Amino acid sequence: MIELATAAVIAKLVSDTVNSFDKIFRGYADVVKNTGKVTAPEVPPPDFAYADQPDRKAFVAKSRSTGKAVQTVTYEQLRDRLNERDLRHVETLSQAMENYERQWDAAFKERSTASGKDIGRLDAQLEDLAKQISDPLLRVLKFVEKMGLHLDDHFLTARDLAERYLKKA
Repeated sequence: MIELATAAVIAKLVSDTVNSFDKIFRGYADVVKNTGKVTAPEVPPPDFAYADQPDRKAFVAKSRSTGKAVQTVTYEQLRDRLNERDLRHVETLSQAMENYERQWDAAFKERSTASGKDIGRLDAQLEDLAKQISDPLLRVLKFVEKMGLHLDDHFLTARDLAERYLKKA
């Protein structure tokens, strides 16, 4: 059991971590699927926005189309489900995902102005980053489920892509 304040910190970290991944998801999906382009139209958009809501003292999955809460896990529920090791685990995952997001953005931006052999080098860099991102992504999604939330089709697809990519790698 953890303190409510620790549960609030965990909810914020998980929210930030999921949002970091969401920002690069389309490109990640294309690299993992080896499409050679960055569009991933067959990947479903997220149904939910996972967000920490301190005013409600809860971690909430909200419908992106209606804004209504689809699932809610209160800080009290988190307090009962989680422990101090979970905080350290989530802090590490959050920092890693933020670092990967920055690296991905830098490589993706550089690729947009590259030519010739530089494109191949940057594609290889993005592929390497996709491999590195897959494991922490799986850990974050598993943790979201441990918190008591169900994954929508978008995150189930992300999990499936990451699992298949790691098996292939």
